[in-house]
Amino acid sequence: MNAYLFTAVVTRSQVRPVSGRSGSANAIQTWDTSMSQIVLDGSPDEAQKRFETWLRTVPEGENPVQVITRKIAAAQFVDQLLAEAGIAPLDWPGISKQVLAQLESTPVDDFEQGYWVDVEQVIRPEGLSPDIEWLKRDLPEDIRSGLNWSADKQFFFLLSALAPLPPAPDLVDEPEPDISGSAETPDDDPAGSDTIGIGELYANYPQALDKEAAALLRARNSVVAAWLWRRYAASTRLAANAIRIDPWCGVIGLAGADGK
Repeated sequence: MNAYLFTAVVTRSQVRPVSGRSGSANAIQTWDTSMSQIVLDGSPDEAQKRFETWLRTVPEGENPVQVITRKIAAAQFVDQLLAEAGIAPLDWPGISKQVLAQLESTPVDDFEQGYWVDVEQVIRPEGLSPDIEWLKRDLPEDIRSGLNWSADKQFFFLLSALAPLPPAPDLVDEPEPDISGSAETPDDDPAGSDTIGIGELYANYPQALDKEAAALLRARNSVVAAWLWRRYAASTRLAANAIRIDPWCGVIGLAGADGK
């Protein structure tokens, strides 16, 4: 069974009650959001089908929700858990239980995990620190002081090895439109005027950047997790890929707990 990390940017529309001067009335509400899941399945195509079905799932009793998928990014996980203690097999049911127990006892805004750190800038592929203590000393004080450094308190992190960004399109001088004829404007935008531009999408939802691989790591903070990955990937084709770290999300495909 393979594991994949999927992230989607979607636009959702739903009829919801809205309060106004004359009371409450139903109106269509539209919003953009980013959603991620780990999907366990035998093939990437079947995994994506599972993920897309999950995207369209609406809690029982709610009004129908229209979902327009703007972007899906996916990558297969490396088949090992990268941890400070070494490399271990990926036991998704066991890991999921550990994570859920930890989430119940950890504040939502736990600063010391370090999701606020730009690990791509802090942990570069070249000149890696030889060990964690050295890594800690090498960090600027404003970063080091905000992180958990207790080896007895560790967290799970989702790391994405990002694909290179596509080159920016060349600017081409377009001819002036011929306005001598009809004053009507042709409707030649099949995607609609509200389509998110690729630059805006990546700026608002960087977790939706294309990925070449994903990894699950267990470490005392995000900086150590990124360091573990850089050491692991040093001799692979992913050594120089940009990285980002995100919190744990749900798992689809666990026996008896699909998508939960």
